[in-house]
Amino acid sequence: MADTSLWLRSGIFGLWSSATTATGCIGFQRYQGTLPYILNNQLDDRLSLLALILPASCFGLLSFPISYFLAIIFGVGHNNFDLRMVGLIFLFWLAAYVMDVLIAVSFILTVNAIVYEELILIPLLLLSGLFGYPKELIGVLQLFQWLIPISAPMKAILSGNQFNFGAGIFSLLLWGIIGWKLATVILRKAKVSGTEGMM
Repeated sequence: MADTSLWLRSGIFGLWSSATTATGCIGFQRYQGTLPYILNNQLDDRLSLLALILPASCFGLLSFPISYFLAIIFGVGHNNFDLRMVGLIFLFWLAAYVMDVLIAVSFILTVNAIVYEELILIPLLLLSGLFGYPKELIGVLQLFQWLIPISAPMKAILSGNQFNFGAGIFSLLLWGIIGWKLATVILRKAKVSGTEGMM
C-alpha cells in the first residue's frame, strides 16, 4: 500500500492511548492507597506527580517503532521516516505529556476520573486532526493548533508540512503554565480535604 500515513496514524493513536493511561494512574494509585504517600514526601508535590505520569507517557513512544516494523512486514508505505520525523515524534510526545499532566491534576479531585477519561481524551484527539477536518470547517478548526498542544506536531507528522512553531510553542506554554498553577491549587486543596486518599 502506498499510503505512508497509515503507520504514522497508528503510532500517534498508540502513543496517545498509552500516554493517557497516565491519567488513569491517579485512580489506580488511589485504589492502592499509595497516592497520599507518593504526593506527600520531601519533593515538591508537583514533581512527584510529574514522576508518576512519566513512565506511562514514555511507554507510548514504543508505538512508533512497532508501527514502523509492522508497516515493513505488511508492505505498507513507510518511506517517510527520517530525522525530521524523529524530531516531530518527540515534539508530539512532549505535547501529549504536558496535556496529560494537566488532565491528571484535574482528576485528583474526583474518584470517578476513569468515567470521564474517554469523554475528554478522544475528543481532544479528534479535534487535533488525526483523521483530518471537513473542508467546510478547516478554517475554524485550524485554531485548535493554538489551543491543543498535540495538534501542531500531529499535522506536521501526517501532512509532511512544516511544523507550526508559533502554535506549537504557544499551546505547550499555555497548557504547561495552567497545569503548573492548577497543580499548586488542587494538590493543596486535596491535602486539606483528604480527597487524595478517598475511594
